[in-house]
Amino acid sequence: MKLAVIEIGSNSIRTSVYRSSKKNRFKTLDRWREPVRLGKSIAQSRLLTNEQIEETIDVLKEFQNRIEKYEVDRISLIATAAVRLAKNQSQLIFAVLKETGLRLEVIDEKEEAYYDYVAVRNTMRIKDALIVDVGGGSSEISLAKKGRLKQGLSIPIGAISISDVYLTSDPIKDSEITKARKAINEHLDSLTWMKSPATFVGLGGTMRALASILNREGKRKKTLHNSVISCQQVDQLFERLLHVNNDERSQIKELSDGRFEVILGGILILSEIIKKTPSKEIRFSNFGVREGYVFNYFYKAARNKD
Repeated sequence: MKLAVIEIGSNSIRTSVYRSSKKNRFKTLDRWREPVRLGKSIAQSRLLTNEQIEETIDVLKEFQNRIEKYEVDRISLIATAAVRLAKNQSQLIFAVLKETGLRLEVIDEKEEAYYDYVAVRNTMRIKDALIVDVGGGSSEISLAKKGRLKQGLSIPIGAISISDVYLTSDPIKDSEITKARKAINEHLDSLTWMKSPATFVGLGGTMRALASILNREGKRKKTLHNSVISCQQVDQLFERLLHVNNDERSQIKELSDGRFEVILGGILILSEIIKKTPSKEIRFSNFGVREGYVFNYFYKAARNKD
């Protein structure tokens, strides 16, 4: 069985094509990504613009054409925080159905955290894990104990929303950092369960960029998945990026697709979260919502077949 999953995020639209195999496993046949900044307008107005909706449809049509050669059994189209938070999400849903024939499924907060957990559970040998996914428009935090999900939620702060609302100067001022930290902690202070001893697992766009930069600078050849980054490395990279301007950040290979504008907001969220935990390092997962959705889909398909 072949499944294509298109994920509309806050910073980009990503597509992967999968083929199922035995024991609820799958192989990734191909993947694509296009930067589409839906989260930029959401942070300010909670509205998707007509231009953003048109750009989204153009990208979806292009991805449909690419998917065609794989003769998939199904195309699933899912969306996370940017669409979830949009007051006019129904406008996008209707336009997508009319123009592409695809039905857009908006993933709710708990589902998003759950799919992150499913992805980690199936790709990492960790029983106790605090799973943190810093996205563009929201951040998902899940706690697994003895391999079972105990807590899972989404908070409405992400790399784009923090950057666009608080970190607006270039270079960024210390007063802006202070205000951003305060805003982040207003969402974190009540989450006392994050103090529970567990492996800190980071995933999502911010974490992927961090891991990629440090992996390249350390001249490591191994895969990013399951790589370990110390809190000290995170803090040092934040300081380096903080003291250069946007033009200089845009020259960094891993940030060149527009992430240079929001990377500091993402790192700041990650840094404030880890301060609330006993962890001194982050283990990176290259698998997240999309893969969690796929694991769940193939598991249900196999169960129904039996």
